[in-house]
Amino acid sequence: MIPYLAMVRVGGRRRGIRLWLPLFLLWPLVPPFAVVLAVAAAVMTRNVAAALRTAWQLASGCRGMHIEVDSPEIALRIRFI
Repeated sequence: MIPYLAMVRVGGRRRGIRLWLPLFLLWPLVPPFAVVLAVAAAVMTRNVAAALRTAWQLASGCRGMHIEVDSPEIALRIRFI
C-alpha cells in the first residue's frame, strides 16, 4: 500500500520543526504520471506492464521507511506511514 503520510522533523530533539505532510493529496497526480511512464516505457523498453508494476512496487515499498540524516549543524528525520 502506498504511504499516506510523511512525518518530517528538522532539528534536534528539544528544538526543531515537526511537519506532517499528507501524501494522499498527491494521489490524483498518479494517473497522469502513470500515462507518462507508460509512454516512456513503450518508447524505450516496449515492456509497459513491467515498468508500471515496478513503479507501483517502488511506491508501495516506501511505507514504513525511515530516513535519518544527522550532522553537526542539523538533523533531519523522515518517516513514511
